[in-house]
Order: sequence, then structure tokens, then C-alpha cells
Amino acid sequence: MATDGSTPASTGRPDELTTVQAELSRALQLTERVLDNTADGIYGLDTEGRVAFVNPAAARITGWPRQEQTGRDQHALIHHSRADGSPYPVEECPVRRALRTGQTVVAPDEVFTHRSGAAVPVELTAVPVVEDGAVTGVVVSFRDLTERRAAEAQAEELRRLTLRAAQERALSDRLQQALLTPPPEPDHLEVAVRYQPAAHEAHVGGDWYDAFLQPDGATVLVIGDVVGHDSRAAAAMGQLRGLLRALVYDNDEPLADTLCRVERAARGLAVSALATALVARVEREPDVPVTGPRTLRWTNAGHPPPVLLAPDGTATVLDTRPDLMLGVDPDTARQEHTVPLHDGATLLLFTDGLVERRDSDLDEGLDRLLTALSGLAGRPLTELCDELLARLAPAHRADDVALVAVRAHPEDRPRPPEAGPNRLPPGID
Repeated sequence: MATDGSTPASTGRPDELTTVQAELSRALQLTERVLDNTADGIYGLDTEGRVAFVNPAAARITGWPRQEQTGRDQHALIHHSRADGSPYPVEECPVRRALRTGQTVVAPDEVFTHRSGAAVPVELTAVPVVEDGAVTGVVVSFRDLTERRAAEAQAEELRRLTLRAAQERALSDRLQQALLTPPPEPDHLEVAVRYQPAAHEAHVGGDWYDAFLQPDGATVLVIGDVVGHDSRAAAAMGQLRGLLRALVYDNDEPLADTLCRVERAARGLAVSALATALVARVEREPDVPVTGPRTLRWTNAGHPPPVLLAPDGTATVLDTRPDLMLGVDPDTARQEHTVPLHDGATLLLFTDGLVERRDSDLDEGLDRLLTALSGLAGRPLTELCDELLARLAPAHRADDVALVAVRAHPEDRPRPPEAGPNRLPPGID
């Protein structure tokens, strides 16, 4: 107290101290909130590598509660093994290196051992705590890489599967392109073929077509589809196509009988594939004058029916009851069907990719085809094929499309220019 009875002036120090303490308290609270809520695990270790501090994320990621870690050697507790299970010497530990050198160490590919014994991949950063020039501890922050590694593994597997699918697609496409040869051009019959693979690179089909002449001049047409969408389907397609072509070529037996022989041969040669197929033959009966109609014969093993387009635009589905598909019963009975093929008519054979959709059935697809054909009767045959594909085969279709179109031109007139040259295989007159 002053001797003159007055009150001494305040220095303000107690207020300044209170303010500093409050700021420190707020800073500590903020730090605790950050540490408690961060997704990364954080450890504080002393100079011996013993755990002094554990945030909740570190306890959650390692499975060790905070109270069971505090005071224990972190390396011995959770960092003692490598990813392959072999011992991890403490002298090689990046955390201990930070303690020894006083320098920050980043380790992107480490493994902590969960309390359950499971390995947890982590990336960690060890930052030494330096006070008055001496290392007094280290702060370790780490991130659980389990989900990232799983995503990377999944992405790698997808890349591998995509590459494999692309390779299979390329192989199958090469096989199909090698087998799907240009058609013959017999006198007064115009033949056009089309093949379009599915939009998806991994979706490989067994669709095929064929067209060739028999020694007597008859034209044989084939359309087929092996069940499956991989390289095995494409390989089976090649085998079936070869068998059918060889067995049909030099005999005039009913096509239904030949198809039975094809199926028996396929079974005997272990060509175990399910397939639909339609085999047709356009021929001239000996007693019919050239001004009369040709004869169309066909047999159908579970395939979509052929369609006949008249010159006036009338389109008709040649809808007979299809026989059993190939590969089920080689002894099944098969039927042959015939209709006249008049001059100017166009015959269409196709695989189901042209008419089937996931949201509709075959009948609806055939109706769409008939509607499209009604306005195309006068078009050149190649244009008709291209227009059908443009209208009915969407850009992102899920199935291959094969198409064979045949137009009958009058035999008592010169071959029309739009039919192209008259090219025949050797030995065919």
C-alpha cells in the first residue's frame, strides 16, 4: 500500500497471463479436435520409440485401443513384420531413422500389423521433434491404403480382362473374316452378304454365312449361329462351317439328310457346340423352262425363318416349324421345305442379331423387318442390305449380325449391270 494512502496502479500482468492461457487452451482444444477427427492415424513417440500419444484413427486402423498402446514400443507392437510376413529389423524402420537422423522420413509402402494379425498397408511420414537442437521424439502420421490397394487391384484385373477380351475379339474377328468369304456370282442370281460384329469388344459371336455353287450349278446358301460369345464359339463356327460346306458340296440328297450327316460328323469329331443353322438351295428343275420360277429348298435347325420379298414390296416370312438346333440330338428327324422363287424376288437369310432386342421378342423383330423391307423392294441389292443394317442393327447392339440376300434375275435376258460380273468357281459352267 502507498504511504500516502493512495491505491497502487495496476501493471496489467495478471490480465495478460489470463489472455495467453486462454489462447493456449483454445489452441490445445483445436489441436485435439483436429487430431480426434482426422482420418489419418497419428502417433507421438518418445526417443525410445515408445507410444506417448495415439489419436482415435490410429487406434481404429490398428485395432489397438489407446490405453493398450501407450508406453509400448510401437515397432514391436505393430511394425515388426514386412508384407511377406518376414521380420522387419528395427534398425531398418523409417520411424527409427527419423529419430536417429533428425530428418523427416517418408515411407510410401509400409505395413502395420492389426491386432487381429492382419496386415494393413500404409504410407507414413515420420517427423522428428527437435527441441534446443536435440531430438526429443517423433510424430508419425500414416494412412490406411487398404481401399486404395483394393481399387488398384480391381483396376488391374479389369485391365487384364479387357486386354484378354480384346485379344479374343481380334482373334475371333480374324477367324471370322478368313472364313466369311465373298459369295459366288452365278448367272442371273445376284448374291450379297454382310457381317457386322457386336459393338462390345468382348462380345464375340459365332455367326456365319456361306454361299457356294454345287457342280450342277445349284446355289447353296447357309446362315448359322453358334451359341456363345467367345473365341470357342468362333472356333466351333469354323469347324461347323467347314463340315457343312464339304458334305453339301458334291451331293444332291435332301438338305435335311445332309444336315443330319453334318451333326453326326460333328459329334464324332468332338465338335461339341450348340448352333442354329439354315441351309437353302436355289435350283432350276429340269422340266421348268427358263421363263418359269426357280425352286427354293431349305431346312431349318432352330434358326430364324427366311424372308421372301416380292418385286411389288410384299414381304413374306417363310415360317415353317423349325427343327431341333444342332448339337442336341444327331438322330432327330429333319424336314425340307420348298417354294417357287420368281424372277425379281429377293430372298433374305439372317442371324437373330438383326431382329431380336432385349425389350422385344422375335415376332416383333420380324414385324420390324417386314416394315423396313416394304419400302426397299426397288433398291439395288447392296443398298437394300446396307439400309436394313442401318435401320435394324443399332450402333450399340449386343450381338453380331450376318446377312445373306439373293435376288433372282430373269434367265432369258442379259445379266443386269447392277448384279456385277458373272464370276464362277473353276469347273462350274
